[in-house]
Amino acid sequence: MINFNGECFNNLKSVPEELLLHLDSLPIHVNHIIAINGKISLLESHYFSIMASLRRFRVKIPMYYTLNFFQEQTDNLSKLEDNKEELKKITIKFYRTHNPAPNSPVTSICFLMQIDELYMGGKDINLTLYKDYYLFADEFSNLFQTNESLRKLGQVFAYENGFRASLLLNHHKRLAESTHGAVFLIREEGIHTPALSEGGVNSVIRHALIEFLNNKNKATVIETEIPTFSIQQSQEIFLISAEYGWTNVDQFRRKVFEKKESEIIRKEFLDNLKNQL
Repeated sequence: MINFNGECFNNLKSVPEELLLHLDSLPIHVNHIIAINGKISLLESHYFSIMASLRRFRVKIPMYYTLNFFQEQTDNLSKLEDNKEELKKITIKFYRTHNPAPNSPVTSICFLMQIDELYMGGKDINLTLYKDYYLFADEFSNLFQTNESLRKLGQVFAYENGFRASLLLNHHKRLAESTHGAVFLIREEGIHTPALSEGGVNSVIRHALIEFLNNKNKATVIETEIPTFSIQQSQEIFLISAEYGWTNVDQFRRKVFEKKESEIIRKEFLDNLKNQL
């Protein structure tokens, strides 16, 4: 099931042709959201993140794009879903309704919403390093859509070489993020994660996890520059995103990582997300 601009359809084939024409270009913004029993966790944070991103892309934002509107659209779609699993991933893609022109540079927009399964149980994977291309360490890279093509290339590289995910570097050749979300490295002095200035996505789930860890005094979260040689100095590594869920890193190169502390954090953070409804 999909929700196209407020109207639900069984699939894209059911969408009227005049609406499908809006999909002839790449989305200007993509947002992945975790839903628990049909309700959006961290709804307010996701809403403000979406609005801020759309404003940066210079489009006309409809007045009815309110916080409650997006929850209502999720509710409409959830009611039609056969799969009633507790955890779901909601993907919202925003498109321009027409290309910018000299007489109308700021265009109107539409959205496509889809619900899929999400696994937050902590998959164990092995990692590799993708070095064919680099992310730029700037604020525009903090938007999800900016480097999505590069993340897909890194994903293909990992699969072709027998790995499940890749770490991505910025043009300073420091760690920025992964193909499966934000990277967190557990060390004796605290939990390290690449600073946003390194070029990774400024996702709601990343911010929520950092806030959770700081508020619960679980560990000191250090947002910093991380050179590649220091990755193997970590005791544990995990990845998180609303697109791929929670991923524990089993091995990177010759280093095999533990998962004890990561699993404790995962379970407590998931409980915290359920309390954000």
